[in-house]
Amino acid sequence: MLRGLLAHKLRLLLSALAIILGTMFMSGAFIAGDTIAQGFTGLFSTINSDLDVQVTGKSEVSDQQSGVVTATVPQSVADTVGTVDGVEKATPQVASDGARVIGDNGKVIPTSGPPRLGVGWTGEDGLLELRDGTGPTQPNQVALSANLAEQAGKKVGDQVQVITLQPEKTFTVAGIFGYEGGRDSLAGEMTVAFTMPVAQELMLGKTGAYTSVDVRAASGVSDSELKSRIEQKIGPGYDVRTNKEATEAAGNSIQPFITVLKTGLTVFALIALIVAIFLIFNTFSILVAQRTRELALYRSFGASKQQVLRSVLTESALLGLVAALVGLIIGCGVGWLGKKGLEAVSNTNLPVTGIVVKPYVVIVTLLVGVLVTVISALVPALRASRVPPIAAMRDAAVPDKPLKKLTIAGLIVLLIGVAFLVLRLTKVWKDPLWLVLGGGALLVFIGVIMLAPVLSRPVTRALGALFGTSVPARLGTRNTGRNPRRTALTAAALMIGVTLATAGGVFASSAKAGLTDVFTNDVKAQLIVQVDFSAGATAGFDPGMQKQIREIPGVTQAAAYRTDTARVGGQTTQILAGDPAATAEIFTLTPASGDIRPLTAGEIILDDATAKRLNATAGSTVDIVTARGGPKQEKVVATLEPSSAWSGPLLNETDAAGFTSPNAQAAYVQVASDDQIESVRTQLESLFADNKEVTVVDQSQLLSTVTSVLDIVLVILNIMLGLAIVVALLGVVNTLLLSIYERTREIGMIRAIGLSRGSTARMITVESILISVFGALLGMVVGVGLGVAAVKIFGGDYLRLTIPWGYLIATLILAIVAGILAAVLPAIRASRLNVLEAIAYE
Repeated sequence: MLRGLLAHKLRLLLSALAIILGTMFMSGAFIAGDTIAQGFTGLFSTINSDLDVQVTGKSEVSDQQSGVVTATVPQSVADTVGTVDGVEKATPQVASDGARVIGDNGKVIPTSGPPRLGVGWTGEDGLLELRDGTGPTQPNQVALSANLAEQAGKKVGDQVQVITLQPEKTFTVAGIFGYEGGRDSLAGEMTVAFTMPVAQELMLGKTGAYTSVDVRAASGVSDSELKSRIEQKIGPGYDVRTNKEATEAAGNSIQPFITVLKTGLTVFALIALIVAIFLIFNTFSILVAQRTRELALYRSFGASKQQVLRSVLTESALLGLVAALVGLIIGCGVGWLGKKGLEAVSNTNLPVTGIVVKPYVVIVTLLVGVLVTVISALVPALRASRVPPIAAMRDAAVPDKPLKKLTIAGLIVLLIGVAFLVLRLTKVWKDPLWLVLGGGALLVFIGVIMLAPVLSRPVTRALGALFGTSVPARLGTRNTGRNPRRTALTAAALMIGVTLATAGGVFASSAKAGLTDVFTNDVKAQLIVQVDFSAGATAGFDPGMQKQIREIPGVTQAAAYRTDTARVGGQTTQILAGDPAATAEIFTLTPASGDIRPLTAGEIILDDATAKRLNATAGSTVDIVTARGGPKQEKVVATLEPSSAWSGPLLNETDAAGFTSPNAQAAYVQVASDDQIESVRTQLESLFADNKEVTVVDQSQLLSTVTSVLDIVLVILNIMLGLAIVVALLGVVNTLLLSIYERTREIGMIRAIGLSRGSTARMITVESILISVFGALLGMVVGVGLGVAAVKIFGGDYLRLTIPWGYLIATLILAIVAGILAAVLPAIRASRLNVLEAIAYE
């Protein structure tokens, strides 16, 4: 077995590469996630190093561990905490996202993700240290974190403009601070420190309130004991956490990011591993076929079926182990790059040296690598064990099995999968969606793979006609159809990625087309005033500017909207506040019950989805909870008919005072005629010239922003397609190389009767292109079919079935290029065979 492995180094290396890619992504995902998680855990431990217990407000709407804090601790509670027995020191703190500094270029300094904090200055504390100047002592003074001062180009004594919950205000830089260890920032955040009263007013919207109270325990008092005493003293209206609990809660804020990172890389790993299954199965099938005489000789010398089976399976296990080990080593590099990439983007140095490789990562990676390889080689191994000893006397190859049973089984599986999708389309079977849609798609996919062998000959023969009637073209076409199972399995590797990318392309194109229709037909506003994407939750403009917008010549209607997250009827949802009459006109809304009219305090209009969820009509009452306003009961004055352009309840302006921000985040502007759009746009830009976070866009620009998420999805799918093509290339190269070994004598004979080296290379290239194009065509057909099914199943006004023909043509061209590249090494090998040695080859 060992000698057999060493005798076929190149073919085994090509098979191992597929496993290496899969295990590399898998281990890299886990290592990067664990390293980043441990780094942030250490970071939050450092931040909380000076506290034993922390008291924060409870929010029923949003998570306060990051972003804008809306649930606060009042002065009275902070004072009470300080009097609890066992408290050595209680330090009230203000720290909330939303302090945006304007740079020398007149624009707000952007963030790549970390918050822009506004805090109340409490002095140096061992962690925070002044680098220059002093802390703020006057209302018009601030201190800046060193990283923010550098980006803003500010030094002590300079003037700086800061936007908070209130419009831009000018302050004098009193000091610049950093953190122990020479760090300019802890986690890439940019911090502005105000005096405590100013921080309360600008960051919380009220004085006498704090975001937290950091408590240090007296000697001999444990964290848990002090926590219990504080809870008894202040009651259940606040979150009281020990140091460990506060650190874990802070760490939970970055868990979604780590989950996305791990999930993304793991998906790539699974795709690579699934493709690897086809490649390894094909490789061992060919190896077993080529070693028929060798295995038969083993049997004739006395080897049992079990010994032959164990020999082939041991080969596969050893191959999987070595490949997974290499993948694990490279995965460590991927994890290190992930950590460094995050540090570069967030301008953060995580307090973790090197990378974190946990035992489960090693075990899972090696186990997956070995299992995938052994499972892939199981059928060929069983086939090898059944080789009769008499086969050692035969020189003929073992004939391929008939395709009748496989074809019938494939048709059955395909029809069952289609039935699943049809049942969902006709709404006969709705739930669970993952089983109906996911199961149906999987069965269709498997069914097509099972049918691929019977399709390979007619399809490749038809495609081969495009290469003309030359001898290399005809030979290449016939060689491709010689072993339909082998051709189908090799093509299936490429089919996987193409199916995913094509289905995603159809869905994304349909979503774009649907959204375009919505904006074109249902939204009458030609211009939109919007807050920049990275501005933050508190950014925006005064809602009262709606009046000034309406006074611009050429404007026929305008509505400014404040948006926030609230709990409506017990469920968190996006909620808006604006002019109902203008909203109905601009978004073409009609009432299902009640009347769309101006709202007073305590009144709300429900969109169709919310009304159905709550079974509400005009006259009903619903419970809402806003970020700053707390719980209220609202009377429903109207419910809306289903609309493709509008979603979310519309709240009255009075109760919208409880939103996170007092600012409006968008204004939709309807212009009398198209020839006035540019004139109105210019006047809008002039009106908002002093607001550094607002831009004026037209419908096409807004649509581009809205569909940017779909573009990101397409990029991810294209990366998957690229990965599948890389692994599929290995499969094509492997199959062709092995087939050349298998046909050595045959190639020698056709060379002897006059086929030139160039013609031999062209013959191999034709084979490679036909396999690649066959796989791409299968993937495109299945992908388009599944994409169409998904569009029809999800339906709605946001989806209009659109086939991205340009994308499909590009995919086909890519498959042809891949086929040409895959043919290079096998073509060189075939064309350089020594004719006499090839004829004599056994």
